[in-house]
Amino acid sequence: MRRKLLLGLPIALLLAMSSASGAQSEVEQVRATVTALQDEIDGYLDQLIATQARADAAGVRYWEADLALYELNVEIVELSERIVGIDAEVAALRQQMVQIAVQRYIDSTEPPSILAGDDINHQAAVDALARFVREGSLDIIDDYRRAKDDLDEAQAQLAERARHQQELIGQAASAAATVQAELNAIGDVYLEIAPRLYEQDRLLDALEEEERRRIEEELRRRQAEEARRLEAARAAAIAADESLRATQEAARIAGEEVARAAAGGEPGDGALPPVRPGEPSEATAASAAAASALPVLAAASGWVCPLAGPFSHFDDFGDPRHYGGWHKGNDLIAPTGTPVLAVESGRVEHRANRIGGNSAYIFADSGNYYYNTHLSAYENVGTGWVPAGAVIGYVGDSGNAAGLPHLHFEYHLGGRGNHINPYPIVHEACF
Repeated sequence: MRRKLLLGLPIALLLAMSSASGAQSEVEQVRATVTALQDEIDGYLDQLIATQARADAAGVRYWEADLALYELNVEIVELSERIVGIDAEVAALRQQMVQIAVQRYIDSTEPPSILAGDDINHQAAVDALARFVREGSLDIIDDYRRAKDDLDEAQAQLAERARHQQELIGQAASAAATVQAELNAIGDVYLEIAPRLYEQDRLLDALEEEERRRIEEELRRRQAEEARRLEAARAAAIAADESLRATQEAARIAGEEVARAAAGGEPGDGALPPVRPGEPSEATAASAAAASALPVLAAASGWVCPLAGPFSHFDDFGDPRHYGGWHKGNDLIAPTGTPVLAVESGRVEHRANRIGGNSAYIFADSGNYYYNTHLSAYENVGTGWVPAGAVIGYVGDSGNAAGLPHLHFEYHLGGRGNHINPYPIVHEACF
């Protein structure tokens, strides 16, 4: 069966490939021969499987008979030992009875019966046995009879076991002969199938060689096509060179802005034009209206939660950033349009930059500085001073936050440049 399964896949693939490649008549003849050989081999394999099954079944019968024969031999040995014991018991009881009878005969004071006839000694023995019975020796006679019956029964069982033993020996011998015959048949099948397998392998090698040549030809054709494609791509690359240079120049300018921001400069102080602040949309207005119903949360110190709505919060202060430098605040992920609040009273300024997009800056009365960025829109633009809790903008994904609306929030203790991790106080004020 294993050989049959192994042969099936490669033969099918080779035959299909040779047919698909438009092989010539010679290849078609080889393919037909391989197919015929495979059918013949399949027949032998089926015969082999059936023969193997019969051999296995005969082997099972042999081992069953062998086990039964072993168990029967144990019974025969035990029964023989029992017969020896019973036979010894019968002999002992017989000897005991004879001794008692003789002793009674010797000790007898009665004359022989007047009916004794000519043989007085015989009559004396009869009289002694009669007294033996009359004077309470029936137990010995019963024991003797019982032992004799046991002996007869055991000998009958032994004879039956011996007969069954011969039957099992015959069954085991028959099963062993069947196994040997089936194994010989398996060997004959292998002898029949071997030359056909050899011929099939030879033909398959020929088909494989033909397929190898076809693949090499196909590879050369594809290489030629690839060369033509590369030539066309090279021409397109030359044509796109000027566009690439323009893109590189724009990237250089953006890099200068990123480097300036990473060095601690105010985002947007470079040569790049600021991002135009957004106007509150209908969705933003709806979010703001819903948030207005929420209480303004504040810490014990009077510090107000920077968002009027649900948001996710984790401590990412100090994490490295892909554009260089490290994260100088916390990212508060919230739905677009969530109102952003002034955490302390102070002066608010709104302006955009390339990195953060729309941004709001709080110069608090306490001397602290707060940076809020990635806003979708502004609120209280141009107002100047605002109280703690005033709405100064709305969460968005402007700047480099595209695709993930959140508020990047920075806390500078005592003034701009002294970055402090805002996580503890945000957690205290908001949760």
